[in-house]
Amino acid sequence: MRTTIDDIAKEAGVSKATVSRVLNERAAGVGAETRSRVKSIIERMDFEPCGVARGLATGKSRSVGLVIPDIADPFFPLLIRGIEDALRGPSYGLFLCDSDRDISREKEQLRMLLEKRVDGVILNSTSSDCDCQLDLLEKRSVPYILLDRMIESRSHAAGVYADNRKGARIATEYLLKGGARRLLFINGPEELSVSRLRRAGFEDACREESVDAGAILYGSGDHSVESGERLVDALLEKSGGKPLFDAIFAANDRMAIGSMRSLAKRGIRIPEEVEIVGFDDIEHARLVDPPLTTVAQPAFGMGRESALLLLRLIDGKKPRKRIVFMDPTLVVRGTTRPR
Repeated sequence: MRTTIDDIAKEAGVSKATVSRVLNERAAGVGAETRSRVKSIIERMDFEPCGVARGLATGKSRSVGLVIPDIADPFFPLLIRGIEDALRGPSYGLFLCDSDRDISREKEQLRMLLEKRVDGVILNSTSSDCDCQLDLLEKRSVPYILLDRMIESRSHAAGVYADNRKGARIATEYLLKGGARRLLFINGPEELSVSRLRRAGFEDACREESVDAGAILYGSGDHSVESGERLVDALLEKSGGKPLFDAIFAANDRMAIGSMRSLAKRGIRIPEEVEIVGFDDIEHARLVDPPLTTVAQPAFGMGRESALLLLRLIDGKKPRKRIVFMDPTLVVRGTTRPR
């Protein structure tokens, strides 16, 4: 038989209101000795409070929603782990939604999260050009944090991001300082803020090193392994199998791995003939042969910071910083020559 608040109150010799205050961590009206006694009885009787009833009493569901664009992308699990790490201490639950890179689906999921009465939302949006989904949250006064991808028209909104421009610049500088002069830059979807920033960082480095614009090749994929492979395949077919580039910088690791597959099919040696740098530092980057040199995003830290920032907003506190940029780092492995 399920233990109730009545049972706890009778055992402790206090009112149901006192038990409720202890359960909801309200200090007013409950002495330290009574609080300790009630807590020990709750533990001994293995009492599990009803989350719905508790939410009605406190006005909070103690849950947050997370919307990401592609759960199959190996970059996102570390973000999620960081978020869950921050939510574990204050005992918040997490509703995880995958928008499948569809803005309409993203809006549907935000409506569903609002129906669940989440206390806040962390949004890694599928689009950097649409802010209509944020209107849903703002109309209900639900706090939210933008994570990883900016929404251009809401640059003032609270958010946690990697410094994508800086990361792309360091990757490109590393290739150029190693002697590369004919570069292929494989970007992600051009409409995303991360893609625009990574291209800007790439071009910053090329300008600083006075690289001839005619020696730069550009391509765009969809962040998948297959898109990187297809793009390099097409370029090599045009040139009769001989690479017209001596280095590739891909704006994510999966496209970098795809380009490696294309070169390997034709016996083009990595890094002796073509050097490659990726972006993200997913687990697969360490497992390919040769292991991939890449720009590591602090994914776990970004996730954790976004959840901590959201919890402050939920509690009505003013965060020290509403917008947080975290530094990426270059991880040198086997797809670049020793410097």
